[in-house]
Amino acid sequence: MSQRPALIWDFDGTLAYQKGKWSGAMIAAMDELACGHGLTLSDVRPLMSSGFPWDQPDRLHPELCDPQAWWDFLETYLVRVAVALGVQPELAGKIAKRVHAVQADSRSYHLYPDTLSTLVSLKEQGYRMVILSNHVPELPQIVQDLGLTELFAAVLGSAQTAVEKPHPQAFALAREALGNPASAVMIGDNPRADGWGAYQVGIQPLIVHGSSATPFWQCDQLSEIEALLNCKVSNTE
Repeated sequence: MSQRPALIWDFDGTLAYQKGKWSGAMIAAMDELACGHGLTLSDVRPLMSSGFPWDQPDRLHPELCDPQAWWDFLETYLVRVAVALGVQPELAGKIAKRVHAVQADSRSYHLYPDTLSTLVSLKEQGYRMVILSNHVPELPQIVQDLGLTELFAAVLGSAQTAVEKPHPQAFALAREALGNPASAVMIGDNPRADGWGAYQVGIQPLIVHGSSATPFWQCDQLSEIEALLNCKVSNTE
């Protein structure tokens, strides 16, 4: 009988979602601290399309492994964004800290309806799993607060590892955490970071929550993953 592949999971946009993501958090902070700003997500998103550590995945970021250093870097970036949106520097600093608080708070994240049932079933069938995500330093605590920690062999966040997907070393760390399995599947929602990043190092990508014009496996819902994986495993026996 063929050995089941190990499963590497993305977090945000795959297992859980956050309304508006970073741009939404910026708008929420401005709603609270800069009433009457009149800005929308379409105003904010273009200014937040670059500047995060994962926007430079070709280089490692060992200087950002410390949570305080990581957030100092991010808050500096968030201040620049707020100022570019017309906010005075002093208020921009307060807005950056508010965005920090929102993004680090597990209450900002919500599991998809089929997340827990899918993970529990796969775990019971013997699939070994880790999370590999470009995310904030608080990711392990967020995963714990959402009740998922016991389902995974490890939670690997880029703010701890200093390497972001799609860098090959990110996937090497995931493989190592899984005991260097013979085969693995990367499950995520980003065709570039999760898809091509995994593909280039010999890991089978599986894209969820949206179609992509790629040769990767795809599922609309997490609840479809179990059947697809079991079919693929049985076809190799």
